[in-house]
Amino acid sequence: MILKDVQIYGAGLSGLVSAIHLARKGHDVTVYEKEKKIGGNLHCHPSVQMTPMHIQQMERYVRIELKSCFSKLNDFRGYIGQKKCVFSTKNMYVVERGPRKSSLDYFLYKIALDEGVTFKFSHALTSEELGSIPENSIIATAGYSKIVRALHLPYVTFKQFDTHIKTDLENVSIAYFGDFTTDYGYISTKNGLLSAQLSGPLNLSQENLNKFTNLVKETESIELDGWSSIIAHFPKKARLFTKFAGKTYVLGGDVAGFLDPFFGFGINGALISGKIAAMSILSKHEALQEFKQFTSHLNRDLLVHTIYWHLPFKKLILSQIMKFQDNHLSLIKRSIPGFTDEDWLKIISIVD
Repeated sequence: MILKDVQIYGAGLSGLVSAIHLARKGHDVTVYEKEKKIGGNLHCHPSVQMTPMHIQQMERYVRIELKSCFSKLNDFRGYIGQKKCVFSTKNMYVVERGPRKSSLDYFLYKIALDEGVTFKFSHALTSEELGSIPENSIIATAGYSKIVRALHLPYVTFKQFDTHIKTDLENVSIAYFGDFTTDYGYISTKNGLLSAQLSGPLNLSQENLNKFTNLVKETESIELDGWSSIIAHFPKKARLFTKFAGKTYVLGGDVAGFLDPFFGFGINGALISGKIAAMSILSKHEALQEFKQFTSHLNRDLLVHTIYWHLPFKKLILSQIMKFQDNHLSLIKRSIPGFTDEDWLKIISIVD
């Protein structure tokens, strides 16, 4: 193995996992990050994210201890319109993201520092710099970084509202489906932090946000304010490599399109794609085969998502889907990378 200097752009989960793996292999790794410190965009973080996961399987795959950052959900409930429902908590976790020392970002950052990774903050990868970075650099920037557009990748655009407040609730997630968005809004809690998010198409308005906020207050007596918003771009197709200005670059995380399009679960994809991006520095062929294994269904699921959200009577259809226990539910049963069909069905099922 020839040791080399590797540059990684983006200090999110994917970039951090890549950096840790490459540093452990003896490479000289430098991570460039747009923000002033670890933890991402302060419009989005600190936050708490809900995710399905097999912790032990994920730890074996990425070869990083993770369980100290994840907490099993105590309660996972939701509202389809005004109707309350309870979802299974099996294999469901919450994890903190952002700059606080209790976050997964900070946890991975500390490991990377211990492994000798160099960080350069306040260094945004611009479209002007993009063509001059070295061949085989890893680009693992967030969806709001504009790099997807700069790389001329076909993309979809959405708007996202975020806020967070202090709370006494611990390890709870609440999902909301309604006519205020084509996607969904949700609340998650951990480490004394409650974060809320509403995402949807670019025309998602203050009126939509008000409907969501009022529904949260009516159903859970939680008052949310202090919202901020971002515009994000995600590739229409999952890919590990892309060519730009005659060079080949490795992609990870959001910019790789490694995101479940149906429910927006991204933690699994970020961690897995970080490992695979690091693999590509050693063997492009092996990394590509691994990438295809985890992403073969994502492009199909994006089509299903697009069709579904243009159907009438979505709330009725959604409630019936979530009560359906047939393993032949072939269209949306496995939109979480690395999960089995049985795991997926348990997650979406309503508990009577």
